[in-house]
Parts: sequence; C-alpha cells; structure tokens
Amino acid sequence: MVAIIIAVLYFVILIVVVGIIAQRRVKSAADFTKASQGLGWVTMAFAFTLIPLGAGHTLSLWESAPNLGASVMWWGIVTGGIFLPIMMLWLGPLVRQSGCNTVPEILEGVIGKTFGRVNAGVNIATWTGIGASETLATATAIYGLASGSLKFVWCILIALVLIMLYVLFGGILQLAWLNIVNAIVMIIGSYLGLFLLTGWLAANVGGWEGIKGLYESWGQVDMLKTYDLAQSGMWFQVIIPVAVLHITAGAVGQNMNGPFFAAKSDEDCRKGVFLGAFFNIAASVPWIAMALVAAAILKSDNASLLANLVGDANAAKLGPIELALQALPTPIVGILMVSLLCATLSTGGATVMANANILTNDIFKKALKPDMSEKTRFVLMRVSIIICGLFFALPAFLNAVIFPVFLWCFSFGIPVFVIYIMGLKIRVNRTAGWITLIVAYAVNFWWTFATPEWAGNYLGGAFALNMYPVTIVSVILGILLPFIIPGGEEPFLKRNKMADVERLAE
Repeated sequence: MVAIIIAVLYFVILIVVVGIIAQRRVKSAADFTKASQGLGWVTMAFAFTLIPLGAGHTLSLWESAPNLGASVMWWGIVTGGIFLPIMMLWLGPLVRQSGCNTVPEILEGVIGKTFGRVNAGVNIATWTGIGASETLATATAIYGLASGSLKFVWCILIALVLIMLYVLFGGILQLAWLNIVNAIVMIIGSYLGLFLLTGWLAANVGGWEGIKGLYESWGQVDMLKTYDLAQSGMWFQVIIPVAVLHITAGAVGQNMNGPFFAAKSDEDCRKGVFLGAFFNIAASVPWIAMALVAAAILKSDNASLLANLVGDANAAKLGPIELALQALPTPIVGILMVSLLCATLSTGGATVMANANILTNDIFKKALKPDMSEKTRFVLMRVSIIICGLFFALPAFLNAVIFPVFLWCFSFGIPVFVIYIMGLKIRVNRTAGWITLIVAYAVNFWWTFATPEWAGNYLGGAFALNMYPVTIVSVILGILLPFIIPGGEEPFLKRNKMADVERLAE
C-alpha cells in the first residue's frame, strides 16, 4: 500500500494545487482552451512534448516487445526525431496562423461546413480509442501500485477520474504546467527503476548478460537489436508505419495541436524542438527493456520468479509491472509507477480535453446552438470533459491489445492529412476532398476487416497493414483530383491573408 499512497499523494496534491493556481488565471472559454495565446516556448514545449507519449511509448511498446523485440524502440525514435520536428517547426505554426479554435474548424474553412462537422465526429470517435488506451495504461500503473490487490475494473475507474482531473480546473494552462513537472519526474523515475533492477538481475538470472544469454540460447538474439536496419520487417512493419501514422494522425488530431493554438508566437512553437525530441526518444527505453526481461524470465527455467504471470493471458501487458513488484523496493515501485502515470495522464488529459473542445465548439455550439454565450460555453467545456471521459470507459473495459488500437485509430487521419495540407497551402477542391475521404475510408474498412489474401505477398507481408493501401489511395486521389476536377480555389491560408489585407485597407 505504500506505493499507491506515494502515487495518490503525488498526483492529488500536484493536480489540485496546479489546477487551482491555473484556474485563477482562466476566466473564459478562450482562456481554458487557448490560454489566450499566452504559452511561451518552455510551457509550449512541455505541453506538446508529453502528448505523444503515454500508452504509445509505454504500454503499447512493452506489450509488443515480446513479439517484435527491441525494434519497437523505433516508435520513440521516429516520434522524437521526425514527428516532433515536423509538428513544431512547420505544422504547429500553421495551426496557430489559422486563427481557428479547433482542427475541424480549420477543415471547415478548407473544405466546407459539412466536412468540418463530419471530421469533428470522426475525430472524437477515433481519439476515444486512443483515450481508452491511455486509460488502460493508467489503470495498469495503478494495478502495479496496489501490488495486484485491487481489481482491474477499479483501477480503470480511478484512471478515468485522474485523466479528467488533469485538465478539469485550468484547461490547457493546467496541462502545460503539470507536464513540466511530470516530464522531469517521468525520466528520473523510469531510469531509476531500470538502474536498480540491475542488482536483482545479478542475484537471480546472471545480470543483463544472463538475459542476453537466454535470447542467444533460443536463437533469438535479434530480439535485442534496436538499430539493425537489416532486420526482417524493420522498415515496412515498424519504421515506415510509425512515421506515416504519427505524422498524418498527429497533424490533424486536436489533442496534438491543442498547445499550438495556445502558443504566444510562431517562434514559441519552434524553440523547444530539441528538448521535445530528447524526452520522446528517451521515455520508452526503460519500459521496453523491462518487458524483454520479463518475457525472457517467463520463458526460462526461472519462470517461478514471476509466478503470478505464468499462464496469465495478460502476461505481456503486466510483465514490467510484475517484474517491478518482485524486484524493486516498494518506494521505488511507487516512483516507477508515478513515472508511468506521468506519461499516460498527460496524453489522456490532452485527449479528453481535445474531444471536449470539439464537442463543445464544433458540435454543441456550431451545430446545435450557434448563439451560445461565452459563459455557457465555458461551463459546457467542463461538462464535456466529463462526458468525453466517460466515452473512454467502454473501450477500456474491453481491455483490448493496445498496439493494434493505435494503428487502427491513427489510420483514419491519413486521408484527412492529405486533404488538410493540400487545402492549407496548395489548392482547395471540395469535391476532390470528399472523394478522397470516402474512398480512403472504404479501403480502410476493407483492409481491416477483410484483408485480401494476396496483400500478404508484398513488402514481406507488411502490405496487409491497412495503412499502406490507405496511404496510397489518399496520396494519389488527394493530390491529383484537386487539379483534375473543376472548381478549385485558393488555399485556405492564402485566402486568410488576403482577407486580413483587405480588412487593414478598409
């Protein structure tokens, strides 16, 4: 119980104190969702950096590591080395320049009102899947803190409450301030746990060399190779899918873009890129290492060291947690689980707030009550956070495998991304946008639920992944059709600038 007391005290005190302080500076819905565009580069960097972390860098990867090996580390490398620079140096400033409040609102300006509202619904639906994943990861950490004595259903309920509280008081400002503290705690806590694991391994399985020896004895030493680009499937099953899905889904995800809407200037969007890259690349290493250790022990003659996991269908999901419970002192388990919660709550909080923002502004206000007052909108934002948090509950209770959930949910952003970039910077064509979206979503469902048998014959079987045909269709249709179909218009940002010039002239 000591571990769970450590975590509960840490988060309750931190969230409440930071939330109350942030709440004093939040007087309107604009303050709540955009901090009146007052985030400087430090708060901006931390507000954004921790959002791509969460279950994606922790539970998703350690759950997949026993099958895919250390190559899953490329999730963090691609996110930190490719996705973050693209968002912070280029796409984030564009979002800020749009003058809009949400991504669906930008798409409404790019393609039209109906397209924006359809995207609002799809955005909430797909990111609810991600929110459920963050809830599961948070619940797993709570399960570890309770030493397995708390039923998992109660862990999920506690996780939902913590995720909602993360942004309920002060919105984006509360998120940014909490992320500054939690980013530091996350790195220190997870690496401390990994460092102290060394002594237990030396006493029980011959240390890290003993774990390596086990994989060598099974002819699976490649499982421990992260940077071997010649590994079978590395490029087409790990690196390319992670890069494409992160960039496309993240660029049009409200949760990823939330901090950019709140940035003080374009320069404040860009300045913290190296800081963000470091945290994203470093965050997943301890969890992947612990997952590979737990998987090796369970397969060896020393499986009794993790007796609670033997024969458990959730062994891959709970492996690092059970390893920590057996190998580390209780206070260190508490710190380690706090570091995991720092990652998952930041992403979960950003996601529930993003969905609430879309629900309030793009559905309740624009579609149902256009004359809604600012006061009502402010109150409704907090109500929407609770509603959207409850949306996370059902998928979380299904206890799905996390990695496929990410691939499925992220794939819906691919055609939207192509339409979005074309409409912002190159050429708008509403008919072309709709055709691209409908065809790409049809292909997405086809490949997900009735994958053609022949698809497994290409790219080493990777073409069976839905993201490849969806990407091909989206790129071909999304780029060519705007120039082929009559009725094209100037890109959205150019039209905005022209309108600004005309207003100044008047």
